Amino acid sequence: MTVQPPPITEAVVDESGLPSLAWTLFFNQNYAGDAGVAWTPEFEGLTKVGDPKVTGRYYRLSQYLCYFHIHVVPETNTSATAGTTYINNFPLDVTRNGFCIAVSGNLGGTPGMVEEVNNRIYVPAWTTVSVPLTIIGICEAR
Repeated sequence: MTVQPPPITEAVVDESGLPSLAWTLFFNQNYAGDAGVAWTPEFEGLTKVGDPKVTGRYYRLSQYLCYFHIHVVPETNTSATAGTTYINNFPLDVTRNGFCIAVSGNLGGTPGMVEEVNNRIYVPAWTTVSVPLTIIGICEAR
């Protein structure tokens, strides 16, 4: 399928305040989007009680931009140390540093980072989390 470029010479909304036809068609062609690619992230420095189930998926948002999420379901609990705990097998080559954040239950954490130099995802700190935890992030990668 050929993807048409955005219609930058046309207004996003028409006189009635609704999306213009050109922009509606542009966004509709992108609706299916990237279904993502599954991978199993490998942690270094993750403290765990039991054997957590770790799954991940990354999505190509553009030629260079990538969004990812990692799901950690602890058997008992897990803990991470900022700057020490990282994921070492991100399947794409990171071309610019990015960020990530961990969320669990109703809580969010401080941001971590995706580092270009060594292609690692450094997760933020968390302590004895016993419920599923999700790490989401974005970076430039190819």
